[in-house]
Amino acid sequence: MVVKTNISERIKTFAAATSQKAKDFFSRLSRRPAVQKTIEILKWNNLRPRLIRAKEIISAFTKEQPKTAAFIYVCLFCAFSINFLDKPFALSCLNDNKEGVFYALAEINPSGWWFLILIALWLIYMAVAGLSLTTEVFEKNLQKAHAVLFILLTLSLSSLVTLIINILAGRYTPEFLDTMRLYGFSAFRFRVTETSFPSFSVQSLWAVIMASAYFLPKISRLLYALAGLVTLSVVLTAECFISDAVMGAFVGIMMYHAARWIVSENRDNIPLISL
Repeated sequence: MVVKTNISERIKTFAAATSQKAKDFFSRLSRRPAVQKTIEILKWNNLRPRLIRAKEIISAFTKEQPKTAAFIYVCLFCAFSINFLDKPFALSCLNDNKEGVFYALAEINPSGWWFLILIALWLIYMAVAGLSLTTEVFEKNLQKAHAVLFILLTLSLSSLVTLIINILAGRYTPEFLDTMRLYGFSAFRFRVTETSFPSFSVQSLWAVIMASAYFLPKISRLLYALAGLVTLSVVLTAECFISDAVMGAFVGIMMYHAARWIVSENRDNIPLISL
């Protein structure tokens, strides 16, 4: 009993001494000019105007340089996702049964078959135009063939950029996380079937959808919704990580704008990076 009492008293004495030391430390710290200045800045009345000013600066920059701003925001989100979201989310998805609506939706995207599909469409339209008996039918099919060429241009630019980034980054796919517990990057990996940043399937989907929506404005919202749903399905089925899909969509969208700039007759007066 005496031993237990002595131990209890020692613990109380130690706790009291530690508490007093902590109070003394924070008291001395709070008296320092730099700390006092920081506390003063962090007070809401002083902080609020600074936050409003920062918001105005960010909003103005976003409006003046939307593409540059989008690039910065996407990179920041991807950095956050790579460190905090991708691995736990992918592990939870890998444990799910490989059945359901999302797995069916993920299979809708032809991915690597887009080039063959578009080339076949272009050949069909050119053949029909060549065999047409009237000028109206000829011009109509020729316009469709040109539209397919524009989609091919967008897809080619997007695929090239994605290929280069995948080689440079060399990020392991979720499959490696599932089978070998490998997560991260291995630069200059030329086996692009084993890399996923940005996602090849997502970038090709968004490149084709964006270019197609330009010629089909009446159903553009439907196309965007379909692309978003398929992208979500690709992530939920662990075919790629969250950041892979976000960067893949961004590359596809930006390369659509690059393709628009390339074919524009007024491109000398329109900068590629900003509006």
